[in-house]
Amino acid sequence: MDTTESVVGELNVALGTSYQLVRQLTGGLQSSAYELTDGDATVVLKWTADPGWAPRVRRAADLVGRARTVGYPTPAWLAVGETVAGSPYQLQEFVTGEPLRDGLVMDERLARQLIAICELQSDLVPEDGVTWSGWSSGVVFEDWDGVWGRVHAYGGEVAELLDRYAELCRPHRGEVLPDNDLVHGDLNVGNLIVDNGRIAGIIDIEAAGGGSRAYDLVSLATSAARDGAPAGVDELFLEAALRAGGRAAVAVCAAAAYASIAEFVHERSKFSQDLVREGAQRVLELLVA
Repeated sequence: MDTTESVVGELNVALGTSYQLVRQLTGGLQSSAYELTDGDATVVLKWTADPGWAPRVRRAADLVGRARTVGYPTPAWLAVGETVAGSPYQLQEFVTGEPLRDGLVMDERLARQLIAICELQSDLVPEDGVTWSGWSSGVVFEDWDGVWGRVHAYGGEVAELLDRYAELCRPHRGEVLPDNDLVHGDLNVGNLIVDNGRIAGIIDIEAAGGGSRAYDLVSLATSAARDGAPAGVDELFLEAALRAGGRAAVAVCAAAAYASIAEFVHERSKFSQDLVREGAQRVLELLVA
């Protein structure tokens, strides 16, 4: 089984480099991030022991390149590869700044920066295939991957909230959602690097794909609501999501995103579960107001 040290060793052989592990970085949830240096340059290594992520990482590498050409502030990917054991990895440029750990820092000024950044995602992924919009519709209306059913089986307030989202989405069954935008797929307060009052980096982009940028904007609205952003910031993101994708896309993406993250935190602390539910509930209340 691979370790971070063994991954560094293999990539050094593959790339002809001499990187050494410095430390594990904070921020990001899709996979762990590590600072490496060769004495001159500092880079970031991300890797996962799940070989199934390899196609997604290769796909994300292409999308990162596209996004950066229009000014989207995600770190450049310097190399992508797989270990002998099949663990996918990528090297990224090191971005100066600090992870945005405190939602209170996400004030209106930063929120408007992020909304403008999300507008850069428009029409970046015109190809066919399964998109975040198609996945969201599949989860909500057809229980793709069994996510909706598993989460509903948790019962209690979680199931009640899913039922309310199902009611919100019911009029939109069969509607074709926008799907030509770049979607980060996990855009939240914890995946932002801030430097001197500006968004310097958007990280943890391995799940990127096509869809509607409304998915990311409604995810930001939910994150703002649950992570302690100042009053009104969640509404700014939600209004931007509605402008970007329309009511059907926002409702369905919000519902699918809640089901997915509710499953993700189910084995974690009760505190995390409550925060996720409260954020999704706030967005639902804004949508039905």
